[in-house]
Amino acid sequence: MSDSILDDLFLSCALTAFLEQSHAQNGWPDPEATRRLAYRIYEDALAERNVPNMSSSGHKWNKI
Repeated sequence: MSDSILDDLFLSCALTAFLEQSHAQNGWPDPEATRRLAYRIYEDALAERNVPNMSSSGHKWNKI
């Protein structure tokens, strides 16, 4: 188990969504809007992790 709850990617995204939605609504956020935002942030974070580094010298396109 990790030392910090924020080490978990989804929980970090959920907290970010909660805070952003709270700010946007000037108070307690709507649960459904927060849930949708959390999943969008999470999916974006996963996609960013899975994009190959195009500037890497080890990438197959740089060897052509």
